[in-house]
This record gives sequence, C-alpha cells and structure tokens, in this order.
Amino acid sequence: MYVGGSGFGNYSKIQDAINDSSNRDIVYVFSGVYYENVIVNKSIDLMGENKTSTIIDGKRKGDTIHVIAKDVTLCGFTVKNGSLGNEKNISNWYYAGIRLTASGSIIYGNNLCQSTLGIFGKKVTNITIFNNDFIGDGITFSLYDVESASNSFCEKYFIHTIYNNTVNGKPLIYLEGESDKSINDAGQIILVSCTNMTISDVNLTNADFGCILVNCSKCLVKDSNISSGDGVLWLIHSNNNRIQNNRISHNFEGVCLDCKSTQNFIIYNTISNNDWCGIIVEDGSNFNRIIKNNFIENKYNAFFYNSFFNRWARNYWCDWPGIIPKPIYGPKEHPFRIWSWLNWDWFPAIAEY
Repeated sequence: MYVGGSGFGNYSKIQDAINDSSNRDIVYVFSGVYYENVIVNKSIDLMGENKTSTIIDGKRKGDTIHVIAKDVTLCGFTVKNGSLGNEKNISNWYYAGIRLTASGSIIYGNNLCQSTLGIFGKKVTNITIFNNDFIGDGITFSLYDVESASNSFCEKYFIHTIYNNTVNGKPLIYLEGESDKSINDAGQIILVSCTNMTISDVNLTNADFGCILVNCSKCLVKDSNISSGDGVLWLIHSNNNRIQNNRISHNFEGVCLDCKSTQNFIIYNTISNNDWCGIIVEDGSNFNRIIKNNFIENKYNAFFYNSFFNRWARNYWCDWPGIIPKPIYGPKEHPFRIWSWLNWDWFPAIAEY
C-alpha cells in the first residue's frame, strides 16, 4: 500500500492506508509533509521513503504516532510536533512523537524532533530502537502517564534493545545490568539495574528526561548540567544513589524520587527555574536525605506524596527567610495525620551555597 507519490490508487493520508491495511502489510509513504496524528492499530511495517523528506507533523494536537498494535515496524520518517500545545504542564508531559502502548515494536532510521517526548513507552516490553537521531527529544519508558505508579514497579517494562541512537549529536547511552563504569559524554543516559556507575561532567541539555536511573544502586551523578528538558532527573525504584553538585534547571521538574526509591542522598545541587517542581519525592520513596541544595525560582520548590522519614536539612529556599524552619507540603488527603502532608527543613540556609 502506498501513500503520496503519483501512482494510481495511492492514498493521500497515512491513516487511511493504515485503516485499509491488514496485519503484516507494508504501508510505504513517499516523501512529503503529512499533517496527521496517526494511530497504528495493525501489526504493519510503516516505512518512509527518506527520513529527511518524509515528515509526519502532529501539529501539537497530541501524539504524532500512537502505536496500539503489537509488532509494528517504523522506519524512514521525520516525526515532529507530538505535543498537546506548547506549555510544559502536568497534562502535557507524556505526549510524544511516537507513543507506544503495545509491545514488540521496532523503530529505526528516523529523525525525531520538536515533540514533548521523542519516544514514550508505557508498560511495554521487547521494544527495539536503533539508528535514530533525536534533536531536542529522547527516549522515555514509564509505568504510568496520568495515573499513579504506586506499588506497580516491574523491571521488564524498562528492559529493551536500544543502541546506536543519538541525542543532539551525542550518544544516547542505554545500559542494562552494568556495573563499575564511568560515563562522561552523552546526550541522554538511561541506566537499568546498574550498580556503582559514575556519571560526571556531562551536559544533558534539551533531551527530555536527560538522566533516568531504574532499579539502580550505589550510582553517582555529579558535576553535570541537566537543563532545558521536557522531563526530570528521574530515579525509579532506585536505592543508595548519590546526586551531587549538579545544575538542574529549566526542565519540567528538577529531580523526582519515584516508586520506592529509598536511601538516596541529594546534596549540593542547584535546582532552579523548573516549570513544575524543583524536587518531588513520591510513591513510597522513604529515608532519603535532601541536604544543602539550592532551590531557586521553581514553580513549587519541593513536594512529597505518600513518602515518609525523609530528611530535609540546611537547604537554601529562595521563598523562605532561612531563620525559622521551612515547611515542605504534601497533599492533605489525611488532615489528621500531619506527618503525611507536612515535612520540615528545620535549619534552612540563609544564603545560597
């Protein structure tokens, strides 16, 4: 089946060709600009003529391509403008150039740019992603989009085959089950079930979720710039890691400790000008230490939810005088259980570090 071009019977819209296709068909798209929000609901191969001249533009009206069928192959496109409007906000963060909600897809040989997220996979397995170039985008896998992830961690949703991709001309580093390695050059970093890894002196800018640690322990992220992304420095079910002396700014959020991430140490970071929250600690992420950081001009400097026994100490808060203890709020779902909606930085700093 053919879309575009000058052949007799060719379709003018990608979606029309998909609707008329059957499983294991090839839908071949000739060069051109296609302003569509495509839903792939068949196990097909969707192939573009040339990745620089075969363009699917989602018009910032939702996901550009949403794959809801298993075992789909996508190759040969520029995919752009997957978003819901232009603002970074809580209802927009998970829209993507390519959204995956079914398993088994193969995505290779594409350009992805100008979307909220480049590729977003929700609870999917066995995804293969290689030879793609991301500009201002990247790869994100998650347990959730709008709903809570509480008590739902499953490692298989983060283990995929990902190699030879770039983000802003630098390597996209995806490692699973590695230990005792150092990373100091990357466009985006995703570590899954890694231990004792060191990420240092990297410039992770304009890269969606610049750094993601999933089920990692004893890792160090230090002296790096994580900025201008559509996501957050995200720890998922990760324990005993250290986030130190980083500049984290102008993202959707600064740092997120999520899904029972415990005993992590967040120290000497400057977390500033993030559109939603400087740091959020949620979903059973207990016994973390957040100490001697600068929280400056974030919409909300800090927030916690369903997390306990975290220690906040000697942080600088731009919205607090530093003379009296600083309250950190959570949702008042249980107004008579003050520990569930109110933490304290008992000795806030009076000046920036």
